[in-house]
Amino acid sequence: MSGIYAPVQAAVLPSRSLDDNRHSLLGSQVQLAPSNEAHADSRDSSLDSSKPPAAADEGLRREIGLFSASSIIIGQVVGSGIFSTPGSVVLLCGTPATALILWFVSGVVSLGGALGSAELGTMFPQNGGMIRYLAHAYPKPRALVATIMAYSVTFFCRPAAVAANVAIFAQYFFFAAGRREYIESRDYLLRGIGAVVMTALLVLNIVSVRWSLRLLNVFAVVKMVTLLIVSFTGFLLMVGAIKRTPGTNWSRGFSGTHLDARSFASAMTRLFWSWEGWSNVGYVVGEVRNVKRNLPLSLGLAMSVLAVLYMLANVAYFSIIPLEDIDNGTLLAAQFMDRVFGTTMGQRVLPACIGISILGVVMSELFGGGRLMYSAGKTGFVPYGAMLGEIHPRFGTPVYALLIIWALSLVFLFAPPPGQAFDLLVELVQEGMWYFYALTAFGVIVLRRRLPRYPLRRFRSPVFLAGIFGILSFALGVLQFYPPAQIPGKEEPSVPYYLAPLLGVLFMALCAIPWYLRMWRYVNKTGVQLLAWIDEEEQEVLQMTEEDVRHVSR
Repeated sequence: MSGIYAPVQAAVLPSRSLDDNRHSLLGSQVQLAPSNEAHADSRDSSLDSSKPPAAADEGLRREIGLFSASSIIIGQVVGSGIFSTPGSVVLLCGTPATALILWFVSGVVSLGGALGSAELGTMFPQNGGMIRYLAHAYPKPRALVATIMAYSVTFFCRPAAVAANVAIFAQYFFFAAGRREYIESRDYLLRGIGAVVMTALLVLNIVSVRWSLRLLNVFAVVKMVTLLIVSFTGFLLMVGAIKRTPGTNWSRGFSGTHLDARSFASAMTRLFWSWEGWSNVGYVVGEVRNVKRNLPLSLGLAMSVLAVLYMLANVAYFSIIPLEDIDNGTLLAAQFMDRVFGTTMGQRVLPACIGISILGVVMSELFGGGRLMYSAGKTGFVPYGAMLGEIHPRFGTPVYALLIIWALSLVFLFAPPPGQAFDLLVELVQEGMWYFYALTAFGVIVLRRRLPRYPLRRFRSPVFLAGIFGILSFALGVLQFYPPAQIPGKEEPSVPYYLAPLLGVLFMALCAIPWYLRMWRYVNKTGVQLLAWIDEEEQEVLQMTEEDVRHVSR
């Protein structure tokens, strides 16, 4: 799960620039509309993002190969979700057999969304991910959708997610060390530890892309080894190599299923968040080597392998733990480890591995978030693109973009008081993204119709799966306003269920204010064509030769 993770006490056993660098895929150019004010405004601060002309290219090195791209995906997808979510899902739907079907369906649909993103990434192989995709799919009115997404994610969702994750990772290490008193009463100590670790990860992100990728690879390996231990045990149980405790989990079949509309909505929300995170590689696609091969392959392989492992993990859990013994206040994987390998694995090793897993998510969020902020400035959606788009001449990293993500994360880390305010922040991070995922998936269909013979479309995703993913994503966004099903054994939250999605929608609506100020008032005043790059980029690609396409795709 790439979203936000529950505190341990509830989870463990008690490129393009329309700003300073307006450049094309193969060259560089700046386009200004005729304006008497444009020349005068060029004397304004060079930090404003639409003034200086042209750099020849994005400046970021292509350091990301197939393994690192897969690690970025795994680093964001695999968190604590697969170790805890299966328990909630099975309690919501009533039987492990039904839960397994829902895991399969959600995995296939999520794969469709990921492959749709791969198609868009090969079409527009620069950093920025969904910001670029939405700008090309919905350029009118004045890239409203992409602008709202740029402000929502760069200034709120991503830094708040970093803060929420880094605030609780230390809980798992204290639990593994047997120091549970630090979990219950030292909230700001945990936040302080998180701030120190986040700063260390920031420094690494700034000084070395290569070592940042190596650390991401290490985190991904730890996640996969932990998941493989659980999943391989499930495989051995399936083939009879390990004797399992006789029970009624699988023999009951679908008897006892109680999947009403509320339960289905709550279960699917949890399931899709367990698969979420594959979009992170889109934010760094401009640094992926041989993008036409490595982007679709990394997304397809990572999601397919995780699908198999997730299914086997569910088989393992419910072959060992009877349905009646599932404690929703306990990490399901910890119960499993206790029964199969003993309490040391369940209460020491597993919590430490989950803590490392969450650190991997933080590292992935910082790495991708810095590129996201960098792209938001380079494409002109936010001001001061000259600063945000600056690449350090020695380190080759977007220093100022990373620093701003870090600074915003610190604000979200320390500003909310403990308790309900911080919990609400955790919930808010997840709201709104469903609509952007839906619009991105529908964008695959829109661009198939509008640009049917786009030379850089070197990969074609199953468009019907992208459509289904879009429909379900939009439905999940709307269903956040529907009363959730109550999970047996779990306390009902004191904050109204509709507050987080309502605030999320209101925040997105407020992002229309900077859109107006930036795309209408600023443009009309200065004559700078902030969005000319969208059409220019498409026209340039449409005129490419086969040799040009090979050059860009390398």
